[in-house]
Amino acid sequence: MNIIHQAGIKKKSFELNYNGGQIWCEHLDGMGAYEDDVIAKFLGDVKAFSKPSVSSFMIINLDETDITEKIAETIVTAITETDKIFRKIAFVGVDKCWQKSFVKINRKGIAVKFLSDYEKAKEWLF
Repeated sequence: MNIIHQAGIKKKSFELNYNGGQIWCEHLDGMGAYEDDVIAKFLGDVKAFSKPSVSSFMIINLDETDITEKIAETIVTAITETDKIFRKIAFVGVDKCWQKSFVKINRKGIAVKFLSDYEKAKEWLF
């Protein structure tokens, strides 16, 4: 396990106060090709971000993480099958070839946008 991967696992997801609102920041970035760790970290956060008191605006940061079909399917399934109503989800660091996999979230009426910049993602949400 390399140092960058360890830092990616230790990076906590959290709710951020921003521009008069709140954003759930799901940090799955910097985890390289460690598919099982990415999925475990995400599934560990589902309970936290699915609470009614948590923001319906979310950033999912996948920058410097190798997205796989299993990772994409896990994220889409968790978001579309939860009772939580999300209004907007910004994805950061998702290559064009993977965007189609995440766009399925739109079926639940959630606005989805793909950006390469974390700050621009926050701005788009608010």
